[in-house]
Amino acid sequence: MKFLFDFNLEEIKIIIQEGWRDLANTDFYQMKFSETELAFKVGVVLFFLILLKMVWILIGRWLGWENYSRKDSGHFISEKNERHFIARFLLAIPTLVLILPLLAVLFAIASPYFPTTKEEKKYIETRTRVELRDVSGSMGSGRFKNTKKSKAEVAMEAHLKFLEMRRGKNDRTAFWLFSDNPYPVQENFIVDDELYYLKVYDAPWELGSVNYNGTEDLWTTYPIPYDRYLYVPGQGGTQLSATLGVAIRIFDADAKKQKLSPYSNTGRAILIITDAAIADFDETKTDFEELSKRKIRPYIIFIDDSNGEDSENQLSNIPDLLKEVVSRGGKFFPVSDEDALNRAYQEIDKLEKTRVEIVKKSFKIPAFQKFIFMAIIALIIIIPVGLLTKLLNYP
Repeated sequence: MKFLFDFNLEEIKIIIQEGWRDLANTDFYQMKFSETELAFKVGVVLFFLILLKMVWILIGRWLGWENYSRKDSGHFISEKNERHFIARFLLAIPTLVLILPLLAVLFAIASPYFPTTKEEKKYIETRTRVELRDVSGSMGSGRFKNTKKSKAEVAMEAHLKFLEMRRGKNDRTAFWLFSDNPYPVQENFIVDDELYYLKVYDAPWELGSVNYNGTEDLWTTYPIPYDRYLYVPGQGGTQLSATLGVAIRIFDADAKKQKLSPYSNTGRAILIITDAAIADFDETKTDFEELSKRKIRPYIIFIDDSNGEDSENQLSNIPDLLKEVVSRGGKFFPVSDEDALNRAYQEIDKLEKTRVEIVKKSFKIPAFQKFIFMAIIALIIIIPVGLLTKLLNYP
């Protein structure tokens, strides 16, 4: 038991030494704060609480509420034992110094950080996926009969729901939009569910070559919101081949970076969210062949407005793009089928995981723990000093 106690003391000693050394090497001039408003509000609340306490004490003394003071206890107190100004001042020091740990906590609440770039390399088991979403004019021009939503809105909702289902699966994902040309949202692979979800959420629903700037008042009859349309010259049609080519290059570059063969790397997929009304189907055949050579499985979330009449097993009435995906070992999932996203999730989950190296970049290095350490050290000093002061000034 004694050994355990000694071991704990040694651990505490090491922690204090390392924390002190870290403080000594900290350049506080480089520190920035991201939550100063929150810290200010908390500080104001604390200030008024302390002020209220002081007013309460003063009112109590004025009204004679101090019935338990030594002076009014009925016991004789000799002049030499009566506390003079210096003794009272010494007794008050630990209480006054409590403001130091309070200030340190306020600085910690202000979320201090150092604006720098820190790279961390590690290996993870993951599945890798490029996601492509159709943002052509056909996605924004019509509405579903039952919900009155545009294909673009349904595509976005289906995409986000799928990502919520995949949350925590350690997927590496890249995201591109396509109309006449590819448009990047997340150019290369990342493993960050929250950041990726936000990027997908913020992505435009339609790209077009018509500049509607200044016509927001006339937009009320259009199926998608004004702020979800992005003017990009040369966009508006539906050309998939160029974007598939970009996806292939992303996969190849990543395989080279991971020192893997682009033709033997498993656990990779491409997910296309589209109404399948593409104008360059013949050109895409070559791209799908290249994907097949690389063992990259194609999947499509099909934004159909057929009220569930088509299914993935009825290939006679579906677009050629979907037939091509099925012929390459992939699958498609009609969004009109309520269980389609669950099946898409399960198909992605069947893919074999691959061990890859990732580099995580942090542009903010948190520093709140430095102020928490200051507060703890201050309390460790103040509490014993306060107790000792009271003992030395008793009675």
